[in-house]
Amino acid sequence: MNSIDTLIALANLRGSLDLRCQFQGDWALEHTPENLGVAPYHIVISGTCRAELSGGQHVTLEEGDILLMPGGATHLLRSQGERIRPVQPTVIEGGVLPVYRLGGERPEVDMLCGNFHYNRQSLLLGALPEFLVVSSRQWQGDGQLAALIALLRSEADGQQLGARSFIDALSSALFTLILRAWLARQTPVAGTFALLADKRLSKAWQAMLAEPGHEWTIDSLAAAATMSRATFMRAFVKVAGVSPWVLLTQLRMELAFNLLRQSRLSLLDIAAQVGYQSQAAFSKKFKETYGEAPGRMRAR
Repeated sequence: MNSIDTLIALANLRGSLDLRCQFQGDWALEHTPENLGVAPYHIVISGTCRAELSGGQHVTLEEGDILLMPGGATHLLRSQGERIRPVQPTVIEGGVLPVYRLGGERPEVDMLCGNFHYNRQSLLLGALPEFLVVSSRQWQGDGQLAALIALLRSEADGQQLGARSFIDALSSALFTLILRAWLARQTPVAGTFALLADKRLSKAWQAMLAEPGHEWTIDSLAAAATMSRATFMRAFVKVAGVSPWVLLTQLRMELAFNLLRQSRLSLLDIAAQVGYQSQAAFSKKFKETYGEAPGRMRAR
């Protein structure tokens, strides 16, 4: 398992394709902020529209483009024509996906829309920008992504047995392909991805990802990166934006969150597995991170 696999697994990421949007004429549809742990995405199957994002940013989305909002921020999708107020679409049930329709039955814009659900405080999703666009011009040569989107559309159009479960499974895989396409054309300058791109620092970060419960020291991490203590600390903070201990604690808490939900290990065993000799110290740090004691979260 490589480091990206580890981060995806820690995020406990799962996808859902929730609806189809078919719009004609002048239209606008507002998307309110999502709860932490929900990342909406939109795939433009045909047509062209505009996305208005926070901070006054505007993005034109063309046929084949994918818009992902990792933090679930508010955004507005609208037509290219006259600017109008957001309106509520007509919802048409009966197919594999509900259809949100604005205008007539011959849509100029056709989109597949869904969400990626993940553990809040995810290192992976937290390292992504507020929004990212994977352009069709970027992935047209990517046979896997093109085939997956075509399969999603085919299943959404049909009435095959098990289509709902199949679509959600495909949308989970979609996240990995979106991430691949984005990383192939980005050079992150800070954060988790920048650490992985750094030839020496990546060795220390990968070691922490592989063994988060290990009793790491500055000396052992610097040795993994083949750097002196002082040089390692300066370089790590410059690239990651935080100290190794902050990142290691985030990693340990994310792993603990998964163990609480997915295992029957005792709190003492979970504390030990994520590098804490004291259950009390572990519980205190977990509550600081998630706002709730680990025992209470497990019970809930």
